[in-house]
Amino acid sequence: MSPSPMPADKTGWLALSDRGILDGSPMQGLMHKGQFVIELAMPLQEAVVLLDHQANDGWPRTFALMFDPAIGFVIAHRQGERLQRHILPGPLPQGIGHGRLTFAFDAPARVWSMRFEYLSGEAPAVIRSRGRDPLPMQIADLAALCTLGRPSTPVLWFGASTAGALPGAAPWIGLRTEVETSLGPVAAGNLKRGDIILTLDRGPQMLLGAQPLSLPARGSFAPVLLRAPYFGMHQDILVSADQLIAIGGPETEYLFDSDQVLMPAAALVDGRTAYSDDRRAVTGSVALDLGGPALIEADGCVLAVGHDAQLDLPLRALKPYEVLTLMSLLGRSPRYAA
Repeated sequence: MSPSPMPADKTGWLALSDRGILDGSPMQGLMHKGQFVIELAMPLQEAVVLLDHQANDGWPRTFALMFDPAIGFVIAHRQGERLQRHILPGPLPQGIGHGRLTFAFDAPARVWSMRFEYLSGEAPAVIRSRGRDPLPMQIADLAALCTLGRPSTPVLWFGASTAGALPGAAPWIGLRTEVETSLGPVAAGNLKRGDIILTLDRGPQMLLGAQPLSLPARGSFAPVLLRAPYFGMHQDILVSADQLIAIGGPETEYLFDSDQVLMPAAALVDGRTAYSDDRRAVTGSVALDLGGPALIEADGCVLAVGHDAQLDLPLRALKPYEVLTLMSLLGRSPRYAA
């Protein structure tokens, strides 16, 4: 079977802060419906302008997002003589951590909604509002917003998507992560279709695609840095928070009657052997396609790649309560690397 080409990016984002327009949409185009999403460092306690784009090239345009404890979130969207204000009244769920504001709009259907979620509690706390007559978003204005970087301290990242639901996270590995191949260890960013990957469960497999991804790398999307020598034998390994890692040792045999089990990298974050790495707005990353699920080795750390659902995984994937049980048993004596 000959490898087939893969598109440049399949994550569902039209634009991301610090990256710009991702899907090649023309600058003169319109985003008639979709979602504008922004994640913020919590708590928000003072009035602040979070985003403020002003343009007057031919006709005046504004897209501004503000927060005021007495009012809530306000979006001011102007195009020529039309000005719309969209309000999500407070009070907000508060606490230390991350919050996400989603502005969903459908200009042809003349409806919009706003939703704020406090993401760092045991269960997400949500407030909502809705209204009518939103304006479409100019692609050029989205691009200009993305050049603002981080205009205010609370802003972690923002982006726009035309998908019906917020694009989720996607399992990926960092570009510098070395993967075992028939030619020896090769950095994931240098892999190409047709390379032979040495898998632990299926033997040598031809790589069908190395999918570059553009995803936020802060807030709830922050990747995980697995520290050497606890995971990789010689180097730290950067992976997405939901990348599945194989964990082995007497603890897994005792609890699950298995030499190895899989758990998401986010569950391993302890501030010492693994931690959330939010130093960049967007991190270079790649998802590997081997035509099905497989276990690969990255400097001694075993990763599960190429799966769409936990039903076809080569090892048992732990449920959240099982992860907590295993982590409490591992304590300070981890046996992470296989």
